[in-house]
Amino acid sequence: MTQVPANIHEVPFVRLAIPLIAGILIQYYLNPLNANLTIGLILILLLLLIYDRIFIKSWEKRWIFGLIINLLLALFGSLLVTINRPETTFKSNSNYSMLVRLTEPPVTGSNSIKVKAEIIDIKTYANLESPKPVLLYFLLSDSASHGLNYGDILALSGNLKEFSEPPNPFQFNMKRYMYLLGIVYYIRVNQGCWEKVGSNPSKIFKLAYMAQSYVIETLKGYGIKGQELAVISALMLGYKSLLDDEIRQVYSSVGAMHILAVSGLHVGLIFSVVVIIITLLPKRRYWLAIRLGIALTVLWGYALVTGLSPSVCRATIMFSLFAIGQTAGLKTNSYNTLAAAAFLLLVSNPFMLFNVGFQLSFAAVLSIVFFHPTIYSVLKPKSKLGDYIWSLLSVSAAAQILTLPLTLYYFAQFPVVFLVTNLIAIPLATIALYLSLITIAFSLIEQLGFLFAKILGFVTWLLNSGLKLVDTIPFSSISSIYFTSWQAILLLLSILMLSVYLVNRYRPFLQYSLISLIGVLAISALHLVRVKNQAELVVFPVPKSSVICVNSNGNALLVLYDSIDTKFSTDGYIRNRALQKALEINLNFYQEQEHSNQLKIIKKSGLALLVAGNKTIALAYNDSARFLKSIKPLNVDILIANRFYSNSLLNIITPQKVIIDPSIKSAYANRLSSTLIKNNIAFYNTSVSGFFEYNLNETNPKTFAFQ
Repeated sequence: MTQVPANIHEVPFVRLAIPLIAGILIQYYLNPLNANLTIGLILILLLLLIYDRIFIKSWEKRWIFGLIINLLLALFGSLLVTINRPETTFKSNSNYSMLVRLTEPPVTGSNSIKVKAEIIDIKTYANLESPKPVLLYFLLSDSASHGLNYGDILALSGNLKEFSEPPNPFQFNMKRYMYLLGIVYYIRVNQGCWEKVGSNPSKIFKLAYMAQSYVIETLKGYGIKGQELAVISALMLGYKSLLDDEIRQVYSSVGAMHILAVSGLHVGLIFSVVVIIITLLPKRRYWLAIRLGIALTVLWGYALVTGLSPSVCRATIMFSLFAIGQTAGLKTNSYNTLAAAAFLLLVSNPFMLFNVGFQLSFAAVLSIVFFHPTIYSVLKPKSKLGDYIWSLLSVSAAAQILTLPLTLYYFAQFPVVFLVTNLIAIPLATIALYLSLITIAFSLIEQLGFLFAKILGFVTWLLNSGLKLVDTIPFSSISSIYFTSWQAILLLLSILMLSVYLVNRYRPFLQYSLISLIGVLAISALHLVRVKNQAELVVFPVPKSSVICVNSNGNALLVLYDSIDTKFSTDGYIRNRALQKALEINLNFYQEQEHSNQLKIIKKSGLALLVAGNKTIALAYNDSARFLKSIKPLNVDILIANRFYSNSLLNIITPQKVIIDPSIKSAYANRLSSTLIKNNIAFYNTSVSGFFEYNLNETNPKTFAFQ
């Protein structure tokens, strides 16, 4: 059954972590204190602490000491956030000449080569107190950039820009994501505007990246390639740059992404190998320190090679504390060890608290520690195979309980077949990881290395094929789930109340759990009613184009004039404001027809009229619209001005408002704005102001006709 600490004194790090986390959250969201005030308050509390220890010795007033310690930890968390906030030192959208040092190996993407760097010197700034992180993007056509390596120092000139807020509703927030990584600025480095002037890599990190490169090149040399190489690189090294969209989608939809993110499973397998090795060493007392040193060196060496992600650090700290405790003969407590790992990671970087990987990693381990004994005790298989299978299933089910609110909120999907997935993924991933280690270990013996590599390639192919097969099962994954932060909090609260009930069997907590769950369902019901009553038009800006969404009663139609991928820009909106997957209509290939009462499209000579409710939207979808003539002007509510727009259209169209989309260059958009102002026509530039939203429920019908 579920085991919990008998009292709070058994888990001292839990007592330390809670106020620290509270201080981090308050400072991050409310920002009530500056650094000087926080330091001043800390000093005052330290004086009070000294006074308490010297003059207040009453047992009844011992709570004063505890209160001061908790306040100190909360203020310490607040101070950590303040001093670790990324600085906006430089003027955005300005050209600078600077020296930068690459802090990671470059990653080749579909459109550019991306690399994290730090500014170590910059013209016009005589004193750069500390290096400032920056993200660099090189052109794929810039052949010289393909030879860049970690630690290289570059002299470059470029336009330093801040990441911007997402232009579309519910879109992935790159600015916040990079902010939590400590990066505010990026530069698109043009060919010929940079040169390598030196190299100054950290020897430890250089060794780690060289090890990564050696493993990948060795596997390539043995003929492992494609998705097998990508999965092995992610599984063994945490190197995900080789993963394509297909394999990411498969692993995500069946609930196996944790296999590709190096975490406790991987570190635990490595630790198991280390334990086997060090048990062969002499067991004399003076060998204990040597055995511990070997274990810690291997654990942290592996963590370094895999990139020191939050999940890797959490697992490595936990196993390190376990190893230290075992060596010292101390009794370890899983809850305390987990809290200690969280405390140390947050002290090193308080923004890890907002990292999705950090949250999922700790939630999964805590869930397993608490719920696994209860679930596992339900069945008692008689055979070893049955016990192994049931153990896997019970661990998988336990891990899902606390991670469920986070999975629904962050990824808006739930892998229904996660139990089947883990029956396939965990055994095969374990075998693949061990085979990877064996293959690299025997790479010096060519024939043996080649043999193990072939077996490794087959096992990885089997893993990928098995998960692809699972992904084909009908309803294997529920996607596009509407789930708000309030629902996540209420569901988490429901699980916590259920957990308390499992410990003390006090019935009111079961009732509280049920009430919280009803709250989750009530929010979904209110959302359903709101969506069913809405009718709106949204213009989404996308790179060099736009997408028009007509959303009525939860049914969304996406109208576009280019063959573009709309997923990144519109998925968040569709998930939050529609009831089903949107239908896409490309005006260049569209045959005229009506979509119920939701939308009517009329096309003529490169111009389209969209009639939605009582509103009319006009846009040109090819160059033919420049030659269109009409005797009678068309009265429309909205005119979309895109790259096919010409001022002659204003002779045949009388719009109430003009929406300027990103396909129009900035200089021309400014001239168009001046023209519209002279003609007393309202306008909205989506390149500057982001998406445009329009209520279709207003009653003001327009008449129109092509003549």
